[in-house]
Amino acid sequence: MGDTATRISVVICCANVADTIEAACRSVAWADELVVVDSGSTDSTADIAKRFATRYVVEPWRGYKEQKRFGTGLCRNDWVFVLDGDEECSPELGDEIGGLSAADLDRYDLFLMRRRNYLMGRHVRAFSPDWQRRLMHRTRCRWADADLHERPIPSHPSRVARLRGWMLHRRYSRGGFTDYFDGRRADSWLPLAAAEMIRRGKHCHWLDLLARPALAFVKFYLLKGGFLDGKFGLLIAQRVAVAVQLKYAILWAADEGISSNTRSDHARPDSSHPSASDDAGPT
Repeated sequence: MGDTATRISVVICCANVADTIEAACRSVAWADELVVVDSGSTDSTADIAKRFATRYVVEPWRGYKEQKRFGTGLCRNDWVFVLDGDEECSPELGDEIGGLSAADLDRYDLFLMRRRNYLMGRHVRAFSPDWQRRLMHRTRCRWADADLHERPIPSHPSRVARLRGWMLHRRYSRGGFTDYFDGRRADSWLPLAAAEMIRRGKHCHWLDLLARPALAFVKFYLLKGGFLDGKFGLLIAQRVAVAVQLKYAILWAADEGISSNTRSDHARPDSSHPSASDDAGPT
Protein backbone atom coordinates (compact mmCIF):
# COMPACT_ATOMS: atom_id res chain seq x y z
CA MET A 1 0.00 0.00 0.00
CA GLY A 2 2.20 2.79 -1.19
CA ASP A 3 4.66 4.19 1.35
CA THR A 4 2.98 2.96 4.52
CA ALA A 5 3.64 -0.37 6.14
CA THR A 6 0.38 -0.13 8.08
CA ARG A 7 -2.40 -2.27 6.70
CA ILE A 8 -5.79 -0.63 6.29
CA SER A 9 -9.18 -2.32 6.34
CA VAL A 10 -12.30 -1.04 4.61
CA VAL A 11 -15.80 -1.65 5.95
CA ILE A 12 -18.88 -1.07 3.77
CA CYS A 13 -22.29 -0.94 5.45
CA CYS A 14 -25.11 -1.40 2.97
CA ALA A 15 -28.53 -2.73 2.00
CA ASN A 16 -30.17 -2.99 -1.43
CA VAL A 17 -27.45 -1.14 -3.35
CA ALA A 18 -27.04 -3.47 -6.32
CA ASP A 19 -26.55 -0.54 -8.70
CA THR A 20 -23.64 0.98 -6.72
CA ILE A 21 -21.97 -1.73 -4.62
CA GLU A 22 -19.63 -2.95 -7.36
CA ALA A 23 -18.23 0.54 -7.93
CA ALA A 24 -17.83 0.94 -4.16
CA CYS A 25 -15.89 -2.32 -3.84
CA ARG A 26 -13.71 -1.71 -6.89
CA SER A 27 -12.79 1.75 -5.62
CA VAL A 28 -11.05 0.24 -2.57
CA ALA A 29 -9.16 -2.55 -4.31
CA TRP A 30 -6.04 -1.15 -2.60
CA ALA A 31 -7.28 -2.21 0.85
CA ASP A 32 -5.68 -5.03 2.82
CA GLU A 33 -9.17 -6.20 3.83
CA LEU A 34 -12.74 -5.47 2.71
CA VAL A 35 -15.54 -6.23 5.18
CA VAL A 36 -19.11 -5.83 3.89
CA VAL A 37 -21.92 -5.60 6.46
CA ASP A 38 -25.30 -6.13 4.79
CA SER A 39 -28.38 -5.30 6.86
CA GLY A 40 -30.67 -7.52 4.80
CA SER A 41 -30.58 -6.90 1.06
CA THR A 42 -33.35 -8.35 -1.05
CA ASP A 43 -31.78 -7.51 -4.42
CA SER A 44 -28.49 -8.78 -5.89
CA THR A 45 -26.28 -6.79 -3.51
CA ALA A 46 -25.08 -9.93 -1.70
CA ASP A 47 -24.05 -11.75 -4.90
CA ILE A 48 -22.06 -8.75 -6.09
CA ALA A 49 -20.45 -7.94 -2.74
CA LYS A 50 -19.30 -11.52 -2.16
CA ARG A 51 -17.18 -11.33 -5.32
CA PHE A 52 -15.04 -8.62 -3.73
CA ALA A 53 -15.32 -8.92 0.04
CA THR A 54 -12.72 -10.55 2.24
CA ARG A 55 -15.57 -11.06 4.69
CA TYR A 56 -19.31 -10.69 4.04
CA VAL A 57 -21.66 -10.52 7.04
CA VAL A 58 -25.43 -10.16 7.29
CA GLU A 59 -26.34 -8.15 10.38
CA PRO A 60 -29.81 -6.76 11.18
CA TRP A 61 -29.95 -2.99 11.12
CA ARG A 62 -28.70 -1.49 14.40
CA GLY A 63 -28.84 2.20 13.48
CA TYR A 64 -26.41 4.43 11.62
CA LYS A 65 -23.78 4.68 14.34
CA GLU A 66 -24.10 1.18 15.80
CA GLN A 67 -23.94 -0.51 12.38
CA LYS A 68 -20.62 1.20 11.67
CA ARG A 69 -19.35 0.46 15.15
CA PHE A 70 -20.20 -3.21 14.59
CA GLY A 71 -18.50 -3.21 11.19
CA THR A 72 -15.27 -1.63 12.38
CA GLY A 73 -15.20 -4.17 15.21
CA LEU A 74 -15.06 -6.99 12.65
CA CYS A 75 -11.92 -5.63 10.98
CA ARG A 76 -8.55 -7.21 11.65
CA ASN A 77 -6.62 -3.93 11.31
CA ASP A 78 -6.71 -0.94 13.64
CA TRP A 79 -6.89 1.58 10.78
CA VAL A 80 -10.28 1.41 9.07
CA PHE A 81 -11.75 3.35 6.15
CA VAL A 82 -15.55 3.46 6.48
CA LEU A 83 -17.64 3.54 3.31
CA ASP A 84 -21.32 3.23 2.47
CA GLY A 85 -22.62 1.04 -0.32
CA ASP A 86 -23.48 4.01 -2.53
CA GLU A 87 -20.11 5.73 -2.11
CA GLU A 88 -16.70 5.39 -3.77
CA CYS A 89 -13.15 6.26 -2.87
CA SER A 90 -11.73 8.32 -5.74
CA PRO A 91 -8.39 7.13 -7.20
CA GLU A 92 -6.75 10.31 -5.91
CA LEU A 93 -8.00 9.69 -2.38
CA GLY A 94 -6.93 6.05 -2.55
CA ASP A 95 -3.42 7.08 -3.61
CA GLU A 96 -3.30 9.65 -0.83
CA ILE A 97 -4.32 7.11 1.79
CA GLY A 98 -1.79 4.66 0.43
CA GLY A 99 0.91 7.32 0.65
CA LEU A 100 0.41 8.05 4.33
CA SER A 101 3.59 7.36 6.26
CA ALA A 102 3.89 5.41 9.49
CA ALA A 103 4.67 8.74 11.18
CA ASP A 104 1.41 10.23 9.84
CA LEU A 105 -0.60 7.31 11.17
CA ASP A 106 1.14 7.53 14.53
CA ARG A 107 0.57 11.29 14.83
CA TYR A 108 -3.15 11.27 13.97
CA ASP A 109 -6.20 9.27 15.06
CA LEU A 110 -8.57 10.46 12.34
CA PHE A 111 -8.44 11.73 8.76
CA LEU A 112 -11.16 13.80 7.13
CA MET A 113 -11.96 13.95 3.43
CA ARG A 114 -14.48 15.80 1.29
CA ARG A 115 -17.44 14.08 -0.36
CA ARG A 116 -18.78 14.94 -3.81
CA ASN A 117 -22.54 14.28 -3.88
CA TYR A 118 -24.68 13.37 -6.86
CA LEU A 119 -28.47 13.42 -7.29
CA MET A 120 -30.22 12.17 -10.41
CA GLY A 121 -26.80 11.73 -12.00
CA ARG A 122 -25.70 15.35 -11.46
CA HIS A 123 -23.10 16.78 -9.14
CA VAL A 124 -24.68 18.88 -6.39
CA ARG A 125 -22.45 21.93 -6.17
CA ALA A 126 -24.22 23.35 -3.09
CA PHE A 127 -23.53 20.26 -0.96
CA SER A 128 -19.74 20.64 -1.20
CA PRO A 129 -17.35 20.33 0.54
CA ASP A 130 -19.29 17.92 2.86
CA TRP A 131 -16.36 16.88 5.07
CA GLN A 132 -16.53 13.25 6.24
CA ARG A 133 -14.75 11.45 9.12
CA ARG A 134 -14.01 8.13 7.49
CA LEU A 135 -10.39 7.03 7.99
CA MET A 136 -10.06 6.22 11.68
CA HIS A 137 -7.93 4.35 14.16
CA ARG A 138 -10.64 2.22 15.72
CA THR A 139 -9.08 1.89 19.17
CA ARG A 140 -7.91 5.50 19.55
CA CYS A 141 -11.23 6.99 18.42
CA ARG A 142 -14.59 6.77 20.15
CA TRP A 143 -18.04 7.17 18.64
CA ALA A 144 -20.01 10.33 19.44
CA ASP A 145 -23.22 9.91 21.42
CA ALA A 146 -25.61 10.49 18.51
CA ASP A 147 -27.79 8.10 16.51
CA LEU A 148 -27.83 9.97 13.22
CA HIS A 149 -24.36 11.49 12.90
CA GLU A 150 -21.94 8.59 13.18
CA ARG A 151 -18.97 10.73 14.16
CA PRO A 152 -15.73 9.13 15.34
CA ILE A 153 -14.02 11.38 17.91
CA PRO A 154 -10.21 11.42 18.22
CA SER A 155 -8.39 11.11 21.53
CA HIS A 156 -7.45 14.80 21.24
CA PRO A 157 -8.61 17.55 18.81
CA SER A 158 -5.04 18.00 17.59
CA ARG A 159 -4.93 14.42 16.31
CA VAL A 160 -7.07 15.13 13.22
CA ALA A 161 -5.82 15.84 9.69
CA ARG A 162 -7.51 16.60 6.38
CA LEU A 163 -6.82 14.82 3.12
CA ARG A 164 -7.07 16.45 -0.31
CA GLY A 165 -8.87 13.63 -2.15
CA TRP A 166 -12.62 13.23 -2.53
CA MET A 167 -15.15 10.53 -1.83
CA LEU A 168 -17.96 10.16 -4.38
CA HIS A 169 -21.59 9.67 -3.29
CA ARG A 170 -24.36 8.08 -5.42
CA ARG A 171 -22.48 8.64 -8.69
CA TYR A 172 -23.89 5.50 -10.29
CA SER A 173 -27.33 5.44 -8.68
CA ARG A 174 -30.25 4.51 -10.94
CA GLY A 175 -32.73 5.85 -8.42
CA GLY A 176 -33.95 8.61 -10.72
CA PHE A 177 -36.34 10.97 -9.00
CA THR A 178 -36.11 9.01 -5.73
CA ASP A 179 -32.52 10.28 -5.52
CA TYR A 180 -34.10 13.71 -5.10
CA PHE A 181 -36.86 12.72 -2.71
CA ASP A 182 -37.75 9.38 -1.11
CA GLY A 183 -40.44 9.57 1.57
CA ARG A 184 -39.37 6.29 3.18
CA ARG A 185 -35.77 7.45 3.45
CA ALA A 186 -36.90 10.77 4.91
CA ASP A 187 -39.03 8.83 7.40
CA SER A 188 -35.88 7.06 8.58
CA TRP A 189 -33.62 10.04 9.26
CA LEU A 190 -35.78 13.11 9.94
CA PRO A 191 -37.11 11.76 13.28
CA LEU A 192 -33.55 10.86 14.29
CA ALA A 193 -32.42 14.40 13.51
CA ALA A 194 -35.26 15.78 15.63
CA ALA A 195 -34.55 13.29 18.44
CA GLU A 196 -30.92 14.38 18.50
CA MET A 197 -32.05 18.00 18.91
CA ILE A 198 -34.40 16.98 21.73
CA ARG A 199 -31.53 15.14 23.44
CA ARG A 200 -29.55 18.39 23.33
CA GLY A 201 -32.44 20.18 25.04
CA LYS A 202 -33.71 22.07 22.00
CA HIS A 203 -37.33 23.11 21.48
CA CYS A 204 -39.24 24.43 18.49
CA HIS A 205 -40.05 28.15 18.56
CA TRP A 206 -42.24 29.99 16.08
CA LEU A 207 -39.14 31.70 14.66
CA ASP A 208 -37.64 28.29 13.85
CA LEU A 209 -40.64 27.42 11.71
CA LEU A 210 -40.75 30.86 10.10
CA ALA A 211 -37.09 31.59 9.47
CA ARG A 212 -35.02 28.41 9.37
CA PRO A 213 -36.44 26.95 6.13
CA ALA A 214 -35.97 30.32 4.41
CA LEU A 215 -32.42 30.65 5.74
CA ALA A 216 -31.59 27.14 4.55
CA PHE A 217 -32.84 28.04 1.08
CA VAL A 218 -30.70 31.19 1.02
CA LYS A 219 -27.67 29.24 2.19
CA PHE A 220 -27.86 26.49 -0.42
CA TYR A 221 -29.16 28.56 -3.34
CA LEU A 222 -27.16 31.77 -2.93
CA LEU A 223 -24.28 31.37 -0.49
CA LYS A 224 -23.23 27.90 -1.67
CA GLY A 225 -23.73 28.60 -5.37
CA GLY A 226 -26.82 26.55 -6.13
CA PHE A 227 -28.04 29.26 -8.49
CA LEU A 228 -25.12 28.43 -10.79
CA ASP A 229 -26.79 25.07 -11.52
CA GLY A 230 -29.99 26.60 -12.89
CA LYS A 231 -33.29 24.82 -12.21
CA PHE A 232 -31.43 21.86 -10.71
CA GLY A 233 -29.80 24.10 -8.11
CA LEU A 234 -33.17 25.67 -7.33
CA LEU A 235 -34.70 22.23 -6.75
CA ILE A 236 -31.85 21.26 -4.43
CA ALA A 237 -32.26 24.40 -2.31
CA GLN A 238 -36.01 23.82 -2.10
CA ARG A 239 -35.42 20.20 -1.07
CA VAL A 240 -33.18 21.30 1.80
CA ALA A 241 -35.69 23.94 2.91
CA VAL A 242 -38.49 21.36 2.99
CA ALA A 243 -36.31 18.97 5.02
CA VAL A 244 -35.64 21.75 7.55
CA GLN A 245 -39.36 22.51 7.75
CA LEU A 246 -40.19 18.84 8.37
CA LYS A 247 -37.46 18.45 10.99
CA TYR A 248 -38.75 21.38 13.03
CA ALA A 249 -42.34 20.24 12.53
CA ILE A 250 -41.39 16.93 14.15
CA LEU A 251 -39.66 18.84 16.95
CA TRP A 252 -42.82 20.94 17.43
CA ALA A 253 -44.93 17.78 17.55
CA ALA A 254 -42.64 16.38 20.26
CA ASP A 255 -43.00 19.59 22.27
CA GLU A 256 -46.79 19.26 22.00
CA GLY A 257 -46.80 15.57 22.91
CA ILE A 258 -48.02 14.58 19.44
CA SER A 259 -46.77 11.35 17.87
CA SER A 260 -44.98 11.84 14.55
CA ASN A 261 -46.08 8.34 13.40
CA THR A 262 -42.80 7.70 11.60
CA ARG A 263 -41.05 4.43 10.90
CA SER A 264 -37.58 5.31 12.13
CA ASP A 265 -37.45 2.56 14.77
CA HIS A 266 -37.29 -0.18 12.17
CA ALA A 267 -36.12 1.67 9.11
CA ARG A 268 -33.28 0.11 7.16
CA PRO A 269 -31.47 2.39 4.71
CA ASP A 270 -31.04 1.43 1.08
CA SER A 271 -28.13 3.86 0.99
CA SER A 272 -26.29 6.29 3.18
CA HIS A 273 -28.37 9.01 4.78
CA PRO A 274 -27.99 12.72 3.96
CA SER A 275 -25.05 14.27 5.73
CA ALA A 276 -27.37 16.58 7.58
CA SER A 277 -26.28 19.60 9.51
CA ASP A 278 -28.65 21.82 11.46
CA ASP A 279 -29.71 23.04 8.04
CA ALA A 280 -30.56 19.47 6.96
CA GLY A 281 -28.01 19.30 4.19
CA PRO A 282 -24.30 18.62 3.73
CA THR A 283 -22.02 21.37 4.92
